[in-house]
Amino acid sequence: MPATIYVLQTSFDTMTLIAPLDYYDRCTLSDIPETDPSGRPGYFLKNLENLPVAVLPEGAHIALQLHAGDSAVSFPADLRGCIFEHAPSLPPNYHAIISYWSGPPFNSNAGGAAYYQCPAQSYTVSLAALDADPDLISNCHSTPLIDALVSEGIVVSITGLDHRLANASDDDFVSIILPIDSALVCLDNGDFLTGKPYGVEANRVEQIFLKVRDIKQSPDPASIYIDILRYEELDYGFYY
Repeated sequence: MPATIYVLQTSFDTMTLIAPLDYYDRCTLSDIPETDPSGRPGYFLKNLENLPVAVLPEGAHIALQLHAGDSAVSFPADLRGCIFEHAPSLPPNYHAIISYWSGPPFNSNAGGAAYYQCPAQSYTVSLAALDADPDLISNCHSTPLIDALVSEGIVVSITGLDHRLANASDDDFVSIILPIDSALVCLDNGDFLTGKPYGVEANRVEQIFLKVRDIKQSPDPASIYIDILRYEELDYGFYY
């Protein structure tokens, strides 16, 4: 069962607002300053449909704060983009870790994801099942006849929390500031599937919280991977 990602109420409100909207509906809202959600907290956090999210409890105790630029937090270019289950150089236990923290991908393995793999993790994914049965082609529904799509976006890596939280209570939380690299989350982001480093010196940030109990019970408390950031082309469908 996936862990829960906690956010502030303002972020949760934005995520709830845009969750049922496609790219075009969001653009319609953005055309009117009074309804434009693009500048609100939570706008670049991933769709609520697949990601268990809750509001940070009132009075929650923050045992550790990871700010933008903290050495424990990174955005690996070799984990950015579509990654299938037999990718050649994944971190140990990646599939279990990303599934625990992120839930299933937003898109399916039977759309166009195989054509937009992370270059560092790409391999020939057999799509013979789609040739045999074109009805399997879907942007929403995966099939066991094709290798599983494990992650699809901007993966956040968080390391070393097992030691830093050794004395923390199970009910404590870790606050994590995620800088938003606008060049990689926007539409027509030509550098997305390149090795370009993720920009951490950003004016825009998102904030998430992880519960210490969830960290301790995770597949590897020393290595956390979360497919948490939403980028415009994911919902627009350009990649799929």
